[in-house]
Amino acid sequence: MKSAEMERAPSGSRALLKATKFDGTAHWIQPFKVVSDDGNLLVTEYRARTPIFTSRGEFRSPYDSLVYFWRDRWFNVFRLARPGCELALWYCNVTTPPTFEDGQINYVDLDLDVAVRPGGVIELLDEDEFQAHREKYGYPAGVVAEARRAAEDVANLARQGEFPFDQG
Repeated sequence: MKSAEMERAPSGSRALLKATKFDGTAHWIQPFKVVSDDGNLLVTEYRARTPIFTSRGEFRSPYDSLVYFWRDRWFNVFRLARPGCELALWYCNVTTPPTFEDGQINYVDLDLDVAVRPGGVIELLDEDEFQAHREKYGYPAGVVAEARRAAEDVANLARQGEFPFDQG
C-alpha cells in the first residue's frame, strides 16, 4: 500500500476531514467532495448547510467552501462565499500537515487562525486559545515555532496576493 502522504484522492470522490486537538480528542468532522489532488495540494469543496460535527455540537456553515490542504504546510485555507455571492473571506487554520488515507483527511488543529478579508484586511485569531492549549497540552517548542511560522507564512501569502489569495 502507498504511504498516507502519497495517496491521492480521486476527483469527484468524497473525503472526510477528522481534525483533532493535540491530545487526540475529536475536534471537527466535516465531509468534502474532492476537486483535485496532485499529491501535495488536495483541493476540496463543501456546500453550505451540510452538517459539520464539532466538539461543541453540530454546525451548519452558511458558506460554500473551496478548501486547500497542502501535505507539506502547517496550515489550510478555506475560501468562503455565501451561495451565489462573492467571496466573503478566506479562513486559514494553523494545523499539523495533513495526511490523507482511505478517504480521510487527518490533522491536529493548533488553535491559531488567520482571517483574510477581500480588500486585504488580515487578522490573527485565537491567540488566547493557542496560549491556553499550549500550556494544557504541553506543545513542544518545535510545534509552537511551526505554528507561529505558519500563521506568518499564510499572512505573507495573503499580503502578496499569492495563491490561493489570488482566487478572489
